[in-house]
Amino acid sequence: MKKMKIIGYMLLFIMIGACTKDKNNFSYEEPITFDISDEEAPDVIEIGLGQRLHLSPNFDDSKGDYSYLWIAARNNSAVGYREPRDTLGREKELDTEISDFFILGEPYRLTFKVTDNKSGVSGFYFYDLRITNRYSEGWMVLEDKGGFADFSMLLPDTSVERDIYSLVNPNYAIAEPLMLSLSSGSVADDVSPTGRKLYLAGKRDAVELDPLTLQIRYNLDALYFVPPATKNLSFIGWSGTNLGVILNDGLLQANMTGGFPGAKKFGPSMQAPGVEYDYQIAPFTANVGEYDWRQHPVVYSHILYDQQNQRFYRTSGGSLDALPTNASNPSIFDMNDVGLGMKYMGTANVNNTHNAVMYDGAQPYLLQFSSLTTQGNPVITRMKQSMDAPYILDTEATNIASSSQSAHIFYGYENRLYRYGINANSTNQFHAFPAGEGIINMKFRAIDDNGREYGELLVATWDGRESKLYLFSVSLAGLVGEPSDAIAGFDKVLDMVYKGES
Repeated sequence: MKKMKIIGYMLLFIMIGACTKDKNNFSYEEPITFDISDEEAPDVIEIGLGQRLHLSPNFDDSKGDYSYLWIAARNNSAVGYREPRDTLGREKELDTEISDFFILGEPYRLTFKVTDNKSGVSGFYFYDLRITNRYSEGWMVLEDKGGFADFSMLLPDTSVERDIYSLVNPNYAIAEPLMLSLSSGSVADDVSPTGRKLYLAGKRDAVELDPLTLQIRYNLDALYFVPPATKNLSFIGWSGTNLGVILNDGLLQANMTGGFPGAKKFGPSMQAPGVEYDYQIAPFTANVGEYDWRQHPVVYSHILYDQQNQRFYRTSGGSLDALPTNASNPSIFDMNDVGLGMKYMGTANVNNTHNAVMYDGAQPYLLQFSSLTTQGNPVITRMKQSMDAPYILDTEATNIASSSQSAHIFYGYENRLYRYGINANSTNQFHAFPAGEGIINMKFRAIDDNGREYGELLVATWDGRESKLYLFSVSLAGLVGEPSDAIAGFDKVLDMVYKGES
């Protein structure tokens, strides 16, 4: 025991001696840090093949000697992490062309590497890229070309790219064109890559298109687990991002995503309570948007209208169901017994509220309902009023557009445009096109341009030979400006949808 203690004391003295002889040669310099930022760059940089990419990250290089490296690689876990990498530059600022190394539609991670040449220590800053093309953003315009579907695009600079569908997909024609449809957000069905769903439909067939390249992914049969024997489409699209809706012969065929693994496709026609298959769903869907679940104990995610039995249904994708009796205030109207025909349904300016233009004979009505209940109040019926809206029942549903920014509904009859004020229950004519130039389609979209909010109304006309497009700017108060110059040269326009970059 003593021997061990002596050895311990000797080691202690040696350690103390070593410390007393230390000339304090340790380096107490601050660790090397790299303060890199780029507030000018968006979260995701959308850029097309052949375009030049300019990036100027913020980094103070006055304190040392640095070298730089820019590297790009695909940022997609599905393809693994051994993908080829491309060196784009070796300067602090990047100025490079997006070359054929990049694949259209794919996401990329761009790495900016800064190395301190004295120590060899490096810091990194990352950018996300998405490779787009000329068709990434703009109004898609469906045209009837001799009984077959084609579409053009009205781009943000008001230039027009024509006959895109037949150019990109020359070997799959769609007869009796019906509609275009684009989901409001990304859909994960384990069939296509997660992203927005884009459809081009005719009455007897439809195709799912890649939203970026516009190439066909699947035809209508491939969208079903078992294709139906009869195909008579009136609607195809998504209610929100988790319920696909096909209306075939007026019957609901649904695709419910989420909750279980594996491919999600459209199933057989659903039965409705009490009437089985004896119903006809109007070609509109009302879905819930963003909400705080803590304030809304009951949410009706998807609401549809039965035109034949004149009542609303709710669905979660497995069945069509009546709404609870306490969801309606009968003094307003009964969701399960409306007793009116539906002309049109669209999103209102109040969050998660929907406008339904209904009718009884020649009398139009406006019904409003919500997709949400509130704490202590299960009622979702909001309003019913007879409309002072001349000609609204004499026009087509495609000529009606509900504003999501103000309490207005815009509609066209013959060559005249009208604005119906919901609160005042009154209508005024705000524009007339030349005689013989009839209105055949209109769409409204809300715009937030770096905090400057306004709306845009796109109107299509037809004079028997060609369609023309007109753009109107709409203020947050619903005031409509003068139209753009006519954008001419379209075949008969049947539908329009705005396709954004994401």
